[in-house]
Amino acid sequence: MVERSWLILGGIVVILLILVGIGYYTTRPPEVTPTTPASTPTVTPTQPTQTPIEVRTPTPTETIAPPVAVPDRIVIGFTLPLSGAFSKEGQLALKGALAAVKWVNEVYGGVRIGGKRVPIEIKYYDDESKRDLVISLYERLITVDKVHFLLGTYTSTLVMAAAPVAEKYGMVFVNWGGASDLINKQGYKYVVTTWTQASRYMAPVLDLISSLDPTAKRVALIWKSDEFNRIVMEGVRSRAQTLGFTIVYDKSFPIGTLDFTPLLVELAVVKPDIIVTGTHFADGLAITKQLADMGINAKLIAVNVAPSVPDYYKSLGALAEGIVFPSEWEPGVWWGPDYAKKLGVEFFGPTPQEFHVMFLAMHGEEPTEYSASLANAIILLVKAIEVAQSLDQKAVREAFSKLDVVTFFGRFKIDPETGFQIGHQSVIGQWQGGRKVIIWPPDIATGKPYYPVPTWEEKKAGRRATP
Repeated sequence: MVERSWLILGGIVVILLILVGIGYYTTRPPEVTPTTPASTPTVTPTQPTQTPIEVRTPTPTETIAPPVAVPDRIVIGFTLPLSGAFSKEGQLALKGALAAVKWVNEVYGGVRIGGKRVPIEIKYYDDESKRDLVISLYERLITVDKVHFLLGTYTSTLVMAAAPVAEKYGMVFVNWGGASDLINKQGYKYVVTTWTQASRYMAPVLDLISSLDPTAKRVALIWKSDEFNRIVMEGVRSRAQTLGFTIVYDKSFPIGTLDFTPLLVELAVVKPDIIVTGTHFADGLAITKQLADMGINAKLIAVNVAPSVPDYYKSLGALAEGIVFPSEWEPGVWWGPDYAKKLGVEFFGPTPQEFHVMFLAMHGEEPTEYSASLANAIILLVKAIEVAQSLDQKAVREAFSKLDVVTFFGRFKIDPETGFQIGHQSVIGQWQGGRKVIIWPPDIATGKPYYPVPTWEEKKAGRRATP
């Protein structure tokens, strides 16, 4: 009994000791382990106490644009009258296009766009000098061939058929072969013209006569009733009135006419001092022969278009001596880097000498205004693409509006709204001693005018128009 009591008492003591220990550990302050504090960086008043987040904000002159989509080639499409009424001019123009492609791809190294150099390729069709075929072929170039840009065809009548197609699809259309003022009066947004307008084309002939012979005042006009020559004659009439000339004969003939006998019989009666014809190659050649056959002389005879083609002299021989003609460009006119520097603008493309040598090497003949005109259009298109750094039609058209540049062909500058050419200057040439000589304007003339021209009888006897 006593032993049991001691066991009970001992158990109670043990329990009390356990409870006291638990109370101690639950009521004492927590144990802290010493740590080394982290160092605090030194901050100057001009520095933030935390690292800023960098935010990239473009400056006003900086643009973030997607990379330019650059194809492996840039395809340029056009038609040419390689057969039909305007085949001579079309064939000559094609040679110029081939020369331009060679220069761009092999000499210049391709169009510089998007950090690359991209070659060009031309896609062309024979429009056979037919308006209806022009329309369908330009539709094909756009919708089937998927060309990047368009160039025009030759002669205003055909250009007037092609331009609305380009406008319909919003395609840049570089008009190198249609000079009618009406082309750029249609409100087209994508047509860019490189030639001097028809109204300013033949009119300088009267300025030339005024400087040579103030007594020569009687002018006869005989012209083809097409879009181009109609506007040419409007310009001649306007200039004649300004300078005090008298129009003593003014008759047109239908397209396709090659027998001018009835008109020339009438013209001979009025005995003009100056005869001005409005023609292209085939009818210009024919009317010259018939003037010679009928012995109709004048102090000066100016024939549109035809005499600028070398085959004119090959066909006529000495009868071509003294004949005067307007031209958009001739090999002897060296519009080069010095000319550009004088104007304070950029020169682009091959120099006149380089183009001349390259063309001779390729084709074995001198370039004409037609071959030079189409070559120039291609070179200008390359420049506009590079300025735009884009193949977008609106961007390239805007680039053309900004261009003021000289090529081997002369100055290029357009009215931004209409696409009218306001920078280029045409010239007046004359056949002298079997070669073409630039006689007007005086500042770029390569020779003096021969005036009055030899009569047909004198030329048949061997007389040359050599000053």
